[in-house]
Amino acid sequence: MLWLIASLILLQTAIHWLFEPVVQLLTPWLGLDVLPWLLAIIGIWIFTGRSSR
Repeated sequence: MLWLIASLILLQTAIHWLFEPVVQLLTPWLGLDVLPWLLAIIGIWIFTGRSSR
């Protein structure tokens, strides 16, 4: 039973250590901090397109 608890703690530590950089990288995207910049880039892209004249 002690080996099971120790292995689960070790597994949770390894998963946290591996996925922490991914979480830190995706937090601004998932928190919608980038949304105004994304909308501005899309708006500029739309308004600077070719005209049909």
